[in-house]
Amino acid sequence: MSRTIAPEEASAAQDAAVAPCPDETALDVVVHRTPEAFDLPEWPDLLARDPDRHVFATPEWNRTWWEEFSSGKELLVLELRRGGETTAIVPLYRKEEDGRGILRFVGGIDLTDYIGPVCAPDDRRAVAAALVTWLRSGEVEWDELDGHNMPVPLGFAEYLVERADTCDFRFALDQEETAAVLRLPEEWDAYLAGLDSKERHELKRKRRRLYRDHPDAVFRTATPETLEGDMKTFVDMHRGAEGLKGHFMRPEVATFFERMATTFMPLGWLRLDFLEVGGRAVASTFGFELDRVFYLYNSAYEPDAGRLSPGLMLVSSLVEGCIERGFERFDFLRGPERYKYQLGSEAVPLNNVRVIRSASAGPPANG
Repeated sequence: MSRTIAPEEASAAQDAAVAPCPDETALDVVVHRTPEAFDLPEWPDLLARDPDRHVFATPEWNRTWWEEFSSGKELLVLELRRGGETTAIVPLYRKEEDGRGILRFVGGIDLTDYIGPVCAPDDRRAVAAALVTWLRSGEVEWDELDGHNMPVPLGFAEYLVERADTCDFRFALDQEETAAVLRLPEEWDAYLAGLDSKERHELKRKRRRLYRDHPDAVFRTATPETLEGDMKTFVDMHRGAEGLKGHFMRPEVATFFERMATTFMPLGWLRLDFLEVGGRAVASTFGFELDRVFYLYNSAYEPDAGRLSPGLMLVSSLVEGCIERGFERFDFLRGPERYKYQLGSEAVPLNNVRVIRSASAGPPANG
């Protein structure tokens, strides 16, 4: 079961004695506090067991984020073992905020679209139970576990609050955002046929207009040789955007993008793409390819080329290319932008879970 409790709401039982939280798992917890944890040899094997794995669960993503944003944070990578075998990895960090110890998943809030444990689906409930039991053990001082961007279909958020409730922690469970995911058919014509008739007509019309008015239009993907210049073009285009997008690319965020690019390009994961008209880039996308899934992480376009719908043209070209190469999904990731649904994606809700330590939720009596 699960319930939602506002963090500020005082529990009537908060000052009462609480029985020890029963340990229904056979999982032992080993805490790794240095970045060498990202080299745990079991990490790739655990990923391979999860059919819902994503790029944000890879050790490469976690290491790259930590290298850029570790200042003021304490690394706590939990390795959960059953009978001596590693069953899950839960990458966390601790940070002091307004005098309170906050635990979050490595990747933070703004830059990592999905978070959760690295484990097989059948182990998620046991992992949630072991995590809450570890919180109760008092090994680390904390006031709140703040877990953003947990995909609802995976169930981990619900398992976490179920266990927190059993152990008399306060908690809040809220849907905070949605991602958008497009399941890809085997052929482009089948994809077009599946679109809303109005959206299909508009997409075809805009693609025809682009090639009619600009026969020199080129779709291009960055290579190792062009990467440095292409990254500068992407960052400059992003900073020239209007509104929040233009303010997003702060120096530390730009450095993070550069770290991702240089880390993921040799692995074959990076996709940095451009639509060029007259030899000038008018739209760009920054994404990843992994396990037959395309992740559209970020995009930008030149405002003065808006009449061409350059972003839509570039992304639709990427979708077409993924279908031709037999990809299974095109993941637009977080955000409610209309074009994602124009192109046929479906919403995937994301939960935010907050587990709040109360005065009564101390270590077990036998701890």
